[in-house]
Amino acid sequence: MNDFDARAAQARKEEVLHSGSSRSTTFDIAESWRRSQAAIGDPGNIGEVPHVPEAVLDEHLLDMFGAPMNRFAEDLEGTGLALLLADSRGQILQRWCEDRQARAHLDRVGTSRGAVLAENVVGTNGVGTVVATGSAVQIRGTEHFADIYQNAVCTGAPVLHPITRRLLAVITLSCDITPRTDLLKPLVKSMTAQLEQHVMSVEQPATRQMLNVFLDQSRKREAPVVAFGPQGVMIQSQQANTLTPRDIALIRALGDEAGESGLYELELSTGRTAIDLTAMGRGNNIVVLGDASAARPSRPVVAPPTRIAGRSQEWLAVVNRIERLRGGDPVLLAGETGVGKTSLALGSPHRAGHVPSTARLVDAAERHIVGTLQWLTQLREATAGGTPLVVRGIETLDAPALDGMRAVLESKPDGLPVTLTLTTDAPDEVEAFELKFGARSVWVPPLRDRVADLAELWAALTASVAPGQRLEVRADALSLMQQYRWPGNVKELRQLISQLVVSGRSGPVEVSDLPAAMQATKNLTLIERVELEAIRKALQEAEGNRVKAADILGVSRATVYRKMKAYRLVG
Repeated sequence: MNDFDARAAQARKEEVLHSGSSRSTTFDIAESWRRSQAAIGDPGNIGEVPHVPEAVLDEHLLDMFGAPMNRFAEDLEGTGLALLLADSRGQILQRWCEDRQARAHLDRVGTSRGAVLAENVVGTNGVGTVVATGSAVQIRGTEHFADIYQNAVCTGAPVLHPITRRLLAVITLSCDITPRTDLLKPLVKSMTAQLEQHVMSVEQPATRQMLNVFLDQSRKREAPVVAFGPQGVMIQSQQANTLTPRDIALIRALGDEAGESGLYELELSTGRTAIDLTAMGRGNNIVVLGDASAARPSRPVVAPPTRIAGRSQEWLAVVNRIERLRGGDPVLLAGETGVGKTSLALGSPHRAGHVPSTARLVDAAERHIVGTLQWLTQLREATAGGTPLVVRGIETLDAPALDGMRAVLESKPDGLPVTLTLTTDAPDEVEAFELKFGARSVWVPPLRDRVADLAELWAALTASVAPGQRLEVRADALSLMQQYRWPGNVKELRQLISQLVVSGRSGPVEVSDLPAAMQATKNLTLIERVELEAIRKALQEAEGNRVKAADILGVSRATVYRKMKAYRLVG
């Protein structure tokens, strides 16, 4: 690197950490080093990068920014640069590696989907330091706090909400140390500017219209004003900051289901509230205005959907068994990722960030961020009050945390319903958790074992993800979907619908609209489907690396290439 002296940077860092010197350094990197030291201690304490399960990641952000990020990534092929999208907590939502060099770089530093790169977890870096400072940064080599990044250059910048200026996400370019990285900072800033423009959806006149109405009503009204636009864009006035996530969910559901302007009434956290709704067409392109001085509404209360989709024999058997077990010993819901365990535990369709008032949800993955002691304290507090408790993702807990959770649950008030969720592909792994917590387990079937529910699930998810888009799946497309293995289960189905919405699709969904991997299942024999699924899982485990996938499968690389071509797999 032309202007970077690794030894000098290391010496400056050691001087700051050991003597407290505040000698001038790049931006406020000395302050970042101090924050990192206060949170972590010695840089050598950082070993592997911690990860949270995919189930806790904000898919909404990925849906919103996925299309432009894909376009950015296309221009990076052959550069060795990897592109990262992280949420406001420094959790990696997705990575884009357009060549082997970029993929190998991220593999070496442990940066994959779900990686936690918050500054208080892995120290100074091009994701967590952006979150901590709210500013664009470039961290080079030994300027990183942790030794694992000493051969990396990370250039990150914040994506701010164009109205509220709240941090939405962080995008980062990461690569091995190489000359001429000085131009990466303006490049990343240009990308974030485009993403902020994307939030406004300038290509969609309906969003501009929505914004104009929002600004007009915000000036006229002193009451909270909340606007919902295409692709999940949400804007709220300063007065609306007091609304709880549940309030927002109820207001959004009102707009989705009402379909027309008028006065309505909802039971919010502050009590019965009059809602003045301005519907602007195209599904969720609406503006909701809350005004306590409004006249008594003439329209009925509209509540979000409360029933979990599914009427197959396999699904109803699970639902009925859970209902019979509630209220006694802890109930353990186990199954593959994305099968709907959290929704079953809550008793209603689950949306990230929204929990019904009838339950308390504690996410085990939070333990990786706040630490075991604080997480167990939160768990103990959640057992007070008598509200049914749901602990999600206990497979992410280590042995001390599991022992601590057992102690907390053993001291809970008598009669408090407790439901635990466990993500696993192997039913025989459930027994150990049953014994540890004295729980009664229920195995939640994967989507491939209840394909009779696909039509109802499609209808329910399109109503939630794409109201007004009329995404009606054709019979031949539905038949093909029923042959597919659905490794991501219901979550994968939701992502498919979201991708169709982002691509601008509306109306009937044909076979040609389905992903290539799904189309490849057409007319396959049982053995071919098993082979296809094995290759797909190996590629997923290897994060697209075909050489690693071949090693996992125990076949040659040429065989993997030939099979991928035959099954039209993209990797």
